[in-house]
Amino acid sequence: MKRLGWAYCVAVSAVLSGPVVAQGTSNSGATTPSEQAPQRSGFQIPVIAFDRDAIFAASTLGQNLDAKIEELRNNLVSENDAIYAALEAEEKELSILKKTLTPEEFAARAEAFDEKVTSIRAAQKSKSETVQTVYDEGLREFDASLNLVLTEIAQEVGAIAVFERKQIYLMSASIDISRGVVARMNARAAAAENIVTDEIVIDQGADVDNADTSPK
Repeated sequence: MKRLGWAYCVAVSAVLSGPVVAQGTSNSGATTPSEQAPQRSGFQIPVIAFDRDAIFAASTLGQNLDAKIEELRNNLVSENDAIYAALEAEEKELSILKKTLTPEEFAARAEAFDEKVTSIRAAQKSKSETVQTVYDEGLREFDASLNLVLTEIAQEVGAIAVFERKQIYLMSASIDISRGVVARMNARAAAAENIVTDEIVIDQGADVDNADTSPK
């Protein structure tokens, strides 16, 4: 990791300092601006970095996903607590009935109760896995949007490498593009939300137009 830090320092130093001219060397052979190769507009940096965790926490996609998962998990926890309380009460009732039931009757009821518990556990486990699936799908959507924006910015600034901040041992804050990434991702999310809203409005308008308004 330390090598990466020094490599970054050398690369950024080269960009910030510009071409080096040996002392005592004449500049008479230097090319004029019109003779130089065309350059991209704007400041160019060969390396840019981003903080994925910070972007997730500040972006609309990340915040919406966190809120959605928290709601699903809270609902599941509440449901599990209610189920546990009901099963506990049923188990106590079964223990009381044991005194009044024949061994065969009690065995049948106990077996039915065990099957019920096993079935409920499987159902709740499936629901928990569904929550995890929703989270994984949300992360894939977030990463897809993140990668798209990072690619755009890298092309615009002429970056030759993009690093996640955790991969860099030492860096200057000037190469951290996290805020710009968040702004672009949020703009994309807002635009996508507006498109969905417009489609819903159009569909509702079509339903109204097609409604039978003739007198009965």
